[in-house]
Amino acid sequence: MRPVFLTVMIFLCLAPAASRAQMALPGAVDAPTPVGQAGAPPVAARPAPRRGSGGSEGEVQVDRHFAPAKPPGVEAVIGKPLGLSGSRGALTVEKSGADLRLSHLTMVGDKISQPNQACEVTMGGDEPLKLKAMGAPDGLLRFELDASACPLQFDILNGALRATSLAGACSFAQADCRVDGAGLWGPPGSTLGPAEAKTIERERSVAEKNVRAHFRSLLARLKKDKSAIQAAVKEQAAFSSQRAQTCRDYDGDDAQGFCALRMTEARDFRLQTRLVAANDAKPDKKSAKKAEPRLSKAAKTSRAVAPVAPGSAAPAQ
Repeated sequence: MRPVFLTVMIFLCLAPAASRAQMALPGAVDAPTPVGQAGAPPVAARPAPRRGSGGSEGEVQVDRHFAPAKPPGVEAVIGKPLGLSGSRGALTVEKSGADLRLSHLTMVGDKISQPNQACEVTMGGDEPLKLKAMGAPDGLLRFELDASACPLQFDILNGALRATSLAGACSFAQADCRVDGAGLWGPPGSTLGPAEAKTIERERSVAEKNVRAHFRSLLARLKKDKSAIQAAVKEQAAFSSQRAQTCRDYDGDDAQGFCALRMTEARDFRLQTRLVAANDAKPDKKSAKKAEPRLSKAAKTSRAVAPVAPGSAAPAQ
């Protein structure tokens, strides 16, 4: 009994030392850090970078089924007194049944005989001016003024009209007045207080982000068409100066930014239309391949065999 008891005691004494001498094998879990000692900070796993369909890291994901936002309707401007740059001239849009028209249009310009003196020309009044629907070529509802004396086109924005003069400045010899109705027709700056200014600032921030995102998507969609990319980049670069030129004289725009917001939204609608056109011009080959019906083995075999005319001998196998 004494040798056995002695052997057991020797084994119990050596067991802790053996456990402390264990090797750290690959894949083994490290022992917890003792209390009072600082361990190494955990390393966070990096998420995999997002990639475009078949593109490199950082490429914008292009939605081949992109649908543009719905543009403002005619209700956004009906019955609202609008002025060019918010302060010059006046116009009011009204609706009669399915027709849209201007109840009156007053434009301010310069005298032909004395260019340094202001003058006014009023159109409409007893006979409202008809507006002809032109669709939405740039993503916004467009109407053309049915007046040969001064043809204008109006794009409907939210509470404003963007006017384009088809013949430049219009001359009215009888009134000794030359006018130009191109620009943004909107509300006076005095009607937009601090609360409206804050809302405009938030909306413009969103509009600016949308413009950048849609422009990047357009470039990604046109990545193999160098001439189209150059044209898009040139157009985008010119937008800022065009917006500044249109809004520099808008009533109080430096304080509330109404004109800049509407022009930015108009640019975004234009980009969305371009993006849809680029998608339609280059259909998704993967989607088209998926849309093809799958043929069974028997159907493929029957397609490969030429039909035999009645009365003729079948081809030898």
